[in-house]
Amino acid sequence: MKRSFAHVLAKAYNNETRRRLEAELQLALFTTPAYCTWQKRDPGEGSDIFNRLAALPALSKSDLRFHGPQGFIPAGRDLAQGLASGEIELVSTSGTTSDQVTNAWYQPWWDSSEAESWQLNRFARQAATGDHREAILTSPLCSGVPCEEALLPQTQRRIGRFLFLSERSDPRTWDDDLMERMVTELNAYQPVLLEANPSFLTILARYILRTGKQVYRPQLITFTYEVPSLLHYRLCARAFGAPLASSYGTTETGYVFMECDYGCLHQVTNNVHVDWLPLHPQHGGPSVGQMLVTTIGNPWRALLRFDVGDLARLAGSQCPCGRTEGLTLASIEGRVINLTFTPDGRAVTLGEVDRAVAEVSGLVEYQLVQTGSAEYALSAVIEGARPEEARGTLAEALQRVYGPTAVVHITLVKAIAPDPPGKYKLVKSVLSAQSNTLLDSEFAPLPLEA
Repeated sequence: MKRSFAHVLAKAYNNETRRRLEAELQLALFTTPAYCTWQKRDPGEGSDIFNRLAALPALSKSDLRFHGPQGFIPAGRDLAQGLASGEIELVSTSGTTSDQVTNAWYQPWWDSSEAESWQLNRFARQAATGDHREAILTSPLCSGVPCEEALLPQTQRRIGRFLFLSERSDPRTWDDDLMERMVTELNAYQPVLLEANPSFLTILARYILRTGKQVYRPQLITFTYEVPSLLHYRLCARAFGAPLASSYGTTETGYVFMECDYGCLHQVTNNVHVDWLPLHPQHGGPSVGQMLVTTIGNPWRALLRFDVGDLARLAGSQCPCGRTEGLTLASIEGRVINLTFTPDGRAVTLGEVDRAVAEVSGLVEYQLVQTGSAEYALSAVIEGARPEEARGTLAEALQRVYGPTAVVHITLVKAIAPDPPGKYKLVKSVLSAQSNTLLDSEFAPLPLEA
């Protein structure tokens, strides 16, 4: 039987959380259609809950598409009836066609998940009441009202307590007039919280810093949809002077981690359990690993060990905020599919690249693409520094990451395009990364057929 890394970490779950997780496993395995073939892998109720979970395979997006929304609804509930009554709706994730999943969406569970995440950050806990004013600056293709041809009046960008600041999905099309409108609306609306793609907000922050504009200071800014760079934190802190926090989750699993005011990310244990699959030590394990998420308490969708496709880094010590339940992360390290590799085959996460280049003076935006087994192309936007000097410093930083045989090409550009559906990828590769070959084999899940 595969081991559970939860025991190695000795992470405490209180009795109530453990009881709810055990109930979720029973409900999913024995009443939910998609898991009928998983039952043979379960060692049974007499076994520890973490060992029972470790014995199961990983759930993929292709599994979600194969079984459809009905396949993950526990017995006693009917998809057609839920849709007809309006209790649920069908929501598709953003992304390319091959990456999209249609979910049975139950809004009360999502709201509960969000509210639980707020409890993990002091500023969110004080500010977020559930009816607070919130401004959102994300790709309108992910949330909001898209319109690429013209600017929409605020009445078309206000939905309840939410104000969507941009209708355009490509910030390269934002001119000074649009960004001035954003500043004016923030000052007038005075949102309690500002939720943003970190890359989008950083472009607005650069405008604010360049023009010396005064902008309203929200009680908290949360980064969503993308892995935030150290550059994003630094520039947004300078422009807004507000606390910043990364909120991590997925459409399928709800809110999974929330950054506390000390900079660690804490698991939303009331709504999810996270299995930790450490990478092989050659690739940074056990402190770097992959995450499988099990949802808790959603009556319309039971997900067991769902592979969210992201890597993270464990915190090296207890967080000063005092929370110990569940996993505590130092950082989200980026997606598995966006891993790059050194010429000798060591995996390099987005986080490792970011920590190497983010300190280069003048760098405000970048994208690194691995174009071959030993070749790397970096596009960089430089402001307020000597371009050629920054180019040389960037090359040295990447050489330290990838080694002396790496060939690094650096191009200075004025702007970088987002990937569909309006999300920036700081790092990507033409090489394919298969996570199963990178995991510590002691903890890697076996295929269902094994």
